Amino acid sequence: MKEQRSEKIKKILKICFNCVFYVFIVLLLLFSFANMKIKDTADIPNIFGRGFLSVASDSMEGDYEDSFGEGDLIIVNMLNDSERNNLQVGDIVTFFDTDLLALNTHRIVEINGDFIYTQGDKAAMNEATRYDPDALINDPLLIPFELMTREEILSSHVSTWSGAGTTLTFLQSPSGFAIFIVLPTFLILVYEAILLIKNFLKVNRQKMEDQQQKEMLSLQEQLQKEKEEMRAKILDEIKNEKEKLEEKSEEQEK
Repeated sequence: MKEQRSEKIKKILKICFNCVFYVFIVLLLLFSFANMKIKDTADIPNIFGRGFLSVASDSMEGDYEDSFGEGDLIIVNMLNDSERNNLQVGDIVTFFDTDLLALNTHRIVEINGDFIYTQGDKAAMNEATRYDPDALINDPLLIPFELMTREEILSSHVSTWSGAGTTLTFLQSPSGFAIFIVLPTFLILVYEAILLIKNFLKVNRQKMEDQQQKEMLSLQEQLQKEKEEMRAKILDEIKNEKEKLEEKSEEQEK
């Protein structure tokens, strides 16, 4: 009973480990594929139309429900032309900031035809630096905002994973990728290789045992056959001797 329970637990653990392993491999492939698509700093790593970005500044900290802060991870939707035309004031969008020479994510504060104005939530919380769409002019020296065309908008904000951005940034670094992606994958592959070799040796050993068993059975059958042949030969000889004795006895009686 104990052995059956132990065997059952081992089987369950093996299935769980295999599930975790294959899920990890799939996530690794998706992560690698998404990052392989990045050709320059203006590209967003994405897969199946969903991108992910780590937040490197606190410019979007604010009172809005969808505000986020430094160190968070944001999930974005990669936009096509139709979706760009449906953008509204209040949407959070990602674009390539030519001043920072990096990707930037801010909230739309005004739409004027094909021109989009954006500003970070942190600046909008301060009345002195808040963008005013009704003002005749917003002094760019005093009020931080970005002006771009619709075509320059790359994606729109979908959701936030609080605190995960720091992890993603580290994973995307050479050392983080090596420690948390390459090394575990290598160890898992080594483990799988060991299991494969063990199973291969086990199968070979079983084949050898089966072959030996077949040879043993064949030998036993051969010995049995020889034994039966010997027995038949002895019986024939006894029968012949008996017949000779009977013939001799008959001759004597005559």
